Amino acid sequence: MTIRSAVLATGFVLALASSASAAEGIKGFWRTGDGRSVIQITDCNTGICGLIAALPPDAPATDVNNPDESKRGKPLCKLIMLHSFTQVSDTEWEDGTIYDPKSGKTYDAKMHLTGPDTLDLRGYVGISLLGRTDTWTRQQPGSFKAC
Repeated sequence: MTIRSAVLATGFVLALASSASAAEGIKGFWRTGDGRSVIQITDCNTGICGLIAALPPDAPATDVNNPDESKRGKPLCKLIMLHSFTQVSDTEWEDGTIYDPKSGKTYDAKMHLTGPDTLDLRGYVGISLLGRTDTWTRQQPGSFKAC
């Protein structure tokens, strides 16, 4: 193996490792900006998704605001509310959606890791300019009361 081949192979392995560790960087538990809920971000069949891991005591037990009446009896705990995010860089995920159980509405969304323990999630309608960003903070398992 020539030196050039070795350097290229090493670069390829490092690029793969960097991509894998970046994807792992978003996975875990995140407290929402209002501090009331915790969302677990993980892999799903359609990409990166997130499910409700902890709720405030005054939250309804079921998805009472869902526009689909047949889903209003579904428990909020473990409800998947982030869907189908695709990684586009080491710190960014796009082309996903976020479901807001308070309003029963679903929005386009993107996520950006701004630090190892800080995640900006932007929900929007149509274009990113028409939306709002919520900053989430990483939580360690056991640091919150899981639902």
